Amino acid sequence: MKPISRRGFVRSGTAGLLLFAGDLKSQTRFGVQNSPSEWSLRSGKRYSDPFNEVELDVVFKSPSGTEQRMPAFWAGGSEWRVRYAPPAAGRYTFRTLCNDTGNTDLHGQTGDFSVEAYGGTNPLYRHGSLRIASDRRHLEHSDGTPFFWLGDTWWMSLCKRLPWPDGFQTLAADRLRKGFTLVQIVAGLYPDMEPLDERGANEGGYPWERDFSRINPAYFDAADVRIAYLADHGLVPCIVGSWGYFLPRMGIHKIKQHWRYLVARWGAYPTVWCLAGEGTMPYYLSKTPDRDKQVQKQGWTEIARYVRELDPLRRPITVHPSRSAHESVDDPSV
Repeated sequence: MKPISRRGFVRSGTAGLLLFAGDLKSQTRFGVQNSPSEWSLRSGKRYSDPFNEVELDVVFKSPSGTEQRMPAFWAGGSEWRVRYAPPAAGRYTFRTLCNDTGNTDLHGQTGDFSVEAYGGTNPLYRHGSLRIASDRRHLEHSDGTPFFWLGDTWWMSLCKRLPWPDGFQTLAADRLRKGFTLVQIVAGLYPDMEPLDERGANEGGYPWERDFSRINPAYFDAADVRIAYLADHGLVPCIVGSWGYFLPRMGIHKIKQHWRYLVARWGAYPTVWCLAGEGTMPYYLSKTPDRDKQVQKQGWTEIARYVRELDPLRRPITVHPSRSAHESVDDPSV
């Protein structure tokens, strides 16, 4: 068993993700500045419920000595993957941290890799991550290049309602011709329908098991190619984690698991995080709307803090409000 593998030394035709193959200790390793790379770890130890039993992070150390702790995600079976977009060129080191410290396939793995400067024309990789400008009124890339948010809403485009590849790619091409820079997209827990409605499935099924016991990696495998396609064509994916009323239905722990998975899967892409759609709006048929609204307001405040702590690349965080974004949380500073 090779504890860590990197899958393929080529850039995917539909994604900017660098995938590598072979044992890390015997391969030349490299990455590209601001672009996502992926490593895969396999466990020889078997778990009865790997999604809920195992928590794995990878700490990356930059040439300047700065450390960034990136969550890994369960990819199904006995495999976990980590994705990282190094923000600077140079030589990096990494080490893995697993809650099961006795599993040496996952815990205590170390290595290094070289990062080259991005030489392409994609503005998202050329200019770096988005951030709020110093005047607090505008958005810009990490190199100071201004960014104009012209967004389109494709709430359900990760499911089969917008067919992949033809429908999705046709719509993306149309929006690029019209100057759009961003697409708002819901990560599987959709509005206007019951949880796990059949209309919300994609080629891999639903994002969660029906009882919300665990993530379904196959759903996110199918979603990956769509998210990567947007980023690789210069459109920022604005990831809406769920509709706001899922929080009282799933509970804060499951919503945190959902967000940890999203950050691990897509945080290496040049994303924006949108905590929830209609953050404080109760479910349409709720019998306790006032209670639900308060639970959601408190809960999304907690989730905002959690995502900020979890995401080392510090992607911008927003919320799709019912009225004002400041009214969607208890603490506007989050």
